[in-house]
Amino acid sequence: MNQMVFGAMGRPQFSELEIKAVREGIDGVKGMIPARCYYDPDIYEYEVEHILKKNWLCVGRWDFAKDPGDYFTVRMFGEPVLIIRDRQGELHALINVCQHRWAQVMEDGSGHTNLLVCPYHSWTYELDGRLRGVTVQDIPNFDKSTCRMPELRLEVWEGFVFVNFDPDAAPLGPQLKGLDALIGRYGIGSYKFGGRTDYDTTWNYKFSFETGYEAYHHEGVHKSILSNTAQYYNPIAFGEIWGAYGGSHPHMEDRRPEHPFGPPPWLKPEELDTFEDISIFVAVYPNLITFMNSHQVTYISTEFMSVDANRATTANAFAPWAFDRPNAAQTMAGQIQMMKDVQDQDTAGCRMLQNGIRSSFNRRSLVHPLREPQLSHYYSWMLDQYMA
Repeated sequence: MNQMVFGAMGRPQFSELEIKAVREGIDGVKGMIPARCYYDPDIYEYEVEHILKKNWLCVGRWDFAKDPGDYFTVRMFGEPVLIIRDRQGELHALINVCQHRWAQVMEDGSGHTNLLVCPYHSWTYELDGRLRGVTVQDIPNFDKSTCRMPELRLEVWEGFVFVNFDPDAAPLGPQLKGLDALIGRYGIGSYKFGGRTDYDTTWNYKFSFETGYEAYHHEGVHKSILSNTAQYYNPIAFGEIWGAYGGSHPHMEDRRPEHPFGPPPWLKPEELDTFEDISIFVAVYPNLITFMNSHQVTYISTEFMSVDANRATTANAFAPWAFDRPNAAQTMAGQIQMMKDVQDQDTAGCRMLQNGIRSSFNRRSLVHPLREPQLSHYYSWMLDQYMA
């Protein structure tokens, strides 16, 4: 039996051949999870409840809400979520709904506020979601001190803000400790927002993730701007919920591509001629993919809407010291434009994948063992999630 079926509680079931293709490979070559995982609405609904809502999801960067009262909104699985910094400087992920009659409290977007005021009846909430006041008169037998806007778990890792719908999920930080040796020197947690592009996707969220998790597609999708770069990127390390791959390009004579803002200030003088600024792609399963080096981080995150329509963000953040370097604004503008150009091509690539994924002839896929092995780690993780 080679077809996926559904078991108890709608859990996808896989044939032995489908499992073998991901775990061991067939004739020594591994494959993807089955094509139906990218378009079947029932599989997607299972993913939402048993995978996506059980894992940590990136929603933005720390300085999207930099100061007390700053906020921004996202929408996950139809849930309006408000990320806001309280008066003590702590970030909160509040369900953006008044507890009176469920009106949305803050409009979608970002900004600054001193109080959360529901526009429908003017109930007011503190910045941490606690109910502060009921308009006109108090309600008999209603204890205001027990009422607050629901809150999701929130953690910040290297400046990335993550939320989790599962109150029992393991903390995120310890699961990413293994990345310290790779990127700890850069201080990415202090990198500051530089620019972003938001766009609606017409493909399954996994395609956005996978496209950033391998450089093999540079030979096709990015042929005009990144051709002949795939050979320089190789797997570096893997953790339980993360993977990293990358490498360094051959040195240019003036080293400008490697250090567009000049050498980082933490670089020792004796390292100037030998330091290789390795570009590292770090993926945190299931929705954050990043491109990191000593001066910037580019990343993609997704707001989940449906099996093949979502809202995504591709953004840049730069090292604090880069903002003070000569011609910083011009250099950043060039980096941001490059990010947009690459994303435009990735958008076209993801559409190609979604256009082909529904073919009834899609029975066996191939993962390149030299250029895409990190995808096999991700597919194995997904299979674990389906079968857990």
